[in-house]
Amino acid sequence: MLQIDPKKFKQIQNKTIPSPLRPKFRNKSDTNIYFLSKRKVQGEKKASLIKNIKFVSSILLLIVGGYLLSN
Repeated sequence: MLQIDPKKFKQIQNKTIPSPLRPKFRNKSDTNIYFLSKRKVQGEKKASLIKNIKFVSSILLLIVGGYLLSN
């Protein structure tokens, strides 16, 4: 059966509780790579959305124009 060896446990040195409400201010160069990549993905999504809207609107314009010219 597994037994716990009390000699392997270390005492906690810093027993103060950090304040989770304190905001962290960083320089622009020190920003997290996660947020930079997230901004890039959001930019790509926005660009693809604009591209799709232009494509659909041009096809719709062609259909409406063809219908109006045929009548």
